[in-house]
Amino acid sequence: MMSIKEVYDEVRKCQFCGFCEFPCPTFKAMSNRSYGPRGRINLIRILIEEGFGQGKLTELNKEVFDPIMTCLHCAACDTQCPAGIRIADAIHSFKSIILRTMLK
Repeated sequence: MMSIKEVYDEVRKCQFCGFCEFPCPTFKAMSNRSYGPRGRINLIRILIEEGFGQGKLTELNKEVFDPIMTCLHCAACDTQCPAGIRIADAIHSFKSIILRTMLK
């Protein structure tokens, strides 16, 4: 499990090329960029920059919560990432951070 800093360091590597989206089953099913790996890691990056998981932001609305929480962790995205980002691990770790933060 990654720390919030490790998650942030990982998602900052994204160049938004979109290669990760092609094999993603939830991106295919939802036809919405927020539900693809690129959208999820962009949401995560923004949330961390806004202070989520660091005591500054403690609630998420449905438009942010659902895309992150619906990741299946199949890691198909990882196999396509030219930057070698551990996308599935970062999303999974951030899910845990969300749950710990919201259950406090």
